[in-house]
Amino acid sequence: MADIEIEKEHNFDFNTAREQAKKWLESAKDKFGIEANYIEGDNEDQVTITRKGIDGKATLDANKIRFEATLGFLAKPLKGKIKEALDSGLSKYFN
Repeated sequence: MADIEIEKEHNFDFNTAREQAKKWLESAKDKFGIEANYIEGDNEDQVTITRKGIDGKATLDANKIRFEATLGFLAKPLKGKIKEALDSGLSKYFN
C-alpha cells in the first residue's frame, strides 16, 4: 500500500502531457536528487522513481498523471512535506 498517492487530471494531448511529465522529472532530479526510469508506451507511460527512503511510480495517460510512493522508515515522518513538494511540482506542470 502506497504512503503517498496523488492524481492530477490534465487537458493536454498525450504528447504534450509526456513533455510536461519529462520536464517535471528533470526538475525533481535537480531539486531532490531522484533517479527516474521513464518508459514510453502507446497509450500510457510508466516511470519508476527512487531515492534513498522513497520508492515511487508514476503513470501518465491521455487524461491524468498518477503518482504513488512508498516511504522508508526514516522518510515516514516527512510524509507531509514530501507529498506537498510532489503535489506542488505536479501542479506546476499539469495545471
